[in-house]
Amino acid sequence: MSSIGHIIKSERINQSMKQTTLAKGICSTSYLSKIENNLTVPSEEVITFLLKKLNIEIDHVSTEKENKVLASLSELYKMGVLKRDKKFIRESLKKITNQKLHFLQLNNYYSYHLYLFRLLLILDDKEDNLQSVYNVILKIGDDMDEKQRFIKNLNLGIYSYLEGDSQVALSRLEMSLNLVNSGINEEWEIADFYNVLSLTYSKCNEFFNAINYASKSLLYYKDNLLFERAIDNYIVIGIAYKELRKFREAEKNYNLARKLAIDYKLINYEEVIYQNLGSLFAIQGNHEKAIMFYKLSLTIKEEDCNAERYLLTILSIIKEYSKQSDHQQVLKWCQKGLDKILEGKSSAKEYISYFYHLEIYKHYHNLTDELEMVLREAIGYFENEHDERHVQKYSILLADYLFIHHKFKAASLYYQKANQILFKQKFIYKWEDL
Repeated sequence: MSSIGHIIKSERINQSMKQTTLAKGICSTSYLSKIENNLTVPSEEVITFLLKKLNIEIDHVSTEKENKVLASLSELYKMGVLKRDKKFIRESLKKITNQKLHFLQLNNYYSYHLYLFRLLLILDDKEDNLQSVYNVILKIGDDMDEKQRFIKNLNLGIYSYLEGDSQVALSRLEMSLNLVNSGINEEWEIADFYNVLSLTYSKCNEFFNAINYASKSLLYYKDNLLFERAIDNYIVIGIAYKELRKFREAEKNYNLARKLAIDYKLINYEEVIYQNLGSLFAIQGNHEKAIMFYKLSLTIKEEDCNAERYLLTILSIIKEYSKQSDHQQVLKWCQKGLDKILEGKSSAKEYISYFYHLEIYKHYHNLTDELEMVLREAIGYFENEHDERHVQKYSILLADYLFIHHKFKAASLYYQKANQILFKQKFIYKWEDL
């Protein structure tokens, strides 16, 4: 079966053209709809007129050439998933996509867009036309084979995960669970699926499942010397054990990850591991050790010029000093963070969330009258960003502040806001269910 209908539809959508506009003078809108949904086979004349109106040309290449290009993309898909080398993926994709080849074999058309979408997700680069490929993936019909359905659910699960909708991601991924061991997937694909699934379970607070699937994935990565992916699994397992308050097991897995990172000089992973070790000791109330690991992470981050990761660690250090009511150190590190935001080409707008975090801690430890105003403004910002964790956190802080200053009505409103988020987190609607 030909994919020409899908090609016409995706090109029309990319050009923001209505069906009525494209069909005018060529065919009826209802007939165009049937063409786009592969419900009819149009004449060559109709196809020619539609393509001309869309200003695209399609070379009729052999199935052999389509298969050859698809084989190259499939190999890139495997290498991209396992190695995550963004520079290599970007350069290789240019060679493939520069051919301007439209896959006319429907099965090849599906596979091409499924592979391409995952690679664009790894690049996480807006200029790579991720949204247009996403729109194509959504429109792919039910006539896919099992392997394509598996990859589609995996890809859409990753997309939802990256968009911050972990529950939707999990429901998508679980659709493919019964296809994992059906004989359609290679070992590396199963390991990758379990890796993604473990991350999603962790985000959904299903920590036993996170450990289970990360451990399965880890076996393949260790056996095949894929140390970066193995580190990913150790970190997921460590985070899950930390949340289960099994701190010794968490530290053990972080240290296994740390050993691999040091042995194979994976410096970017060292900074992540130190950050997680800091978090592990922070939750145990060991401020000194937490700060020590955060500073180790920061030392590496000072060299890689990533302002966002740098600010994350600055904020982590501030929290530890804040817990100890060390006002001097909090203010010192707040200023360090604010200086980082304002230096060079970085702007307060680009890192606005960190700007609010730092301003809140600065005014809280300076005991200024501006704290209430800063908190109200920050809560409004985080509400717009759908960042419920920080809305809840700062609503509690503001409610306490208002209560202390005898503004009881205003305090009750913010306590209520924090409670509403608590109910949502626990999937309950009535106080009786607590």
